[in-house]
Amino acid sequence: MTGHNLKDGAAFLELISSEMEKGLFSACQFNGGHTGTFSFQTTEKINSETPFDIASITKIVLTAPLFYSLFSKKELSPDTHVRDLISGFKSEVTVFELLSHTSGFQAWLPFYELAGNLTDINDRKKAVTEIIDNSKRNEKTYLYSDLNYILLGFILEKVHGKNLDKIFDDFKKENCISSDITFNPVKKVPSTAFSKLRSGFPDGTVEDENCYFLGGMTGHAGLFASVADTVSYFKTLIGKEWFMKTGTELDFAGFDRPSGTDSNYGKNAQKNLIGHLGFTGTAVLIDPETENVSAFFTNSTHPSPEKPDRKERLKRCRQLFFDSCF
Repeated sequence: MTGHNLKDGAAFLELISSEMEKGLFSACQFNGGHTGTFSFQTTEKINSETPFDIASITKIVLTAPLFYSLFSKKELSPDTHVRDLISGFKSEVTVFELLSHTSGFQAWLPFYELAGNLTDINDRKKAVTEIIDNSKRNEKTYLYSDLNYILLGFILEKVHGKNLDKIFDDFKKENCISSDITFNPVKKVPSTAFSKLRSGFPDGTVEDENCYFLGGMTGHAGLFASVADTVSYFKTLIGKEWFMKTGTELDFAGFDRPSGTDSNYGKNAQKNLIGHLGFTGTAVLIDPETENVSAFFTNSTHPSPEKPDRKERLKRCRQLFFDSCF
């Protein structure tokens, strides 16, 4: 385990070592280092190339940049109504409202239960679209919602006429991005939470049950990546004029902004930074101006997310890490 890129690495390394012993996660990876094993049941150690289930960071690796690309090419407008892209859709929401989490759609629904009688993936996607369209909505103020990005993933597939994995592969080739970030990892990945839907631990498949139910590829979750690949990916993206121009115009819709002096992005994080968190225990933070990209990945939901003060303990790790990087 190393931390040579960190300004105050000793305190951070001491904390993660302590939290690993207490069972917060069995593995972690970060700029300049990695430590731990693939699960609490094995002694097999991870390495710097081990991909993690990045959960909702999928939203800013895949979905938001792909829409920025469509906007920059004038192939789609942020003001386009979803009903103009999805046949039969009734709700008065725009693509930008989905992207910026201002659609009013609720945060989450158990689609794997609500449409669990369906076996065909396309039938499931159609049913999920209808459930979202008919679901309860709040006022159009900010409300973080997986439903927004599930719909955005469906829209990408309709616009491009391909599945998300092929769309992402084409996007990476077009932008000269060499990366192993993928929906279908070949390398072994750290264990995440026990799945009631699968009656076992995910084995190289996404933890998120809705994503798994929809074929393992959605706009809100499903990607696997190492810290090194994620850092390299975003460094390339923020070096692209189209990405920075469109992102700036949209105030980087889809990305998080640090808020207050006690956020997951550090106690000293400035509001000009952008990033995202993943439920599995992943986090990335980016300074578009200095091109500083830092990421901290864990499998904190293994074997279950129901751990004493998990979110607060994980936040403390993230704070020490990001405050050391920025």
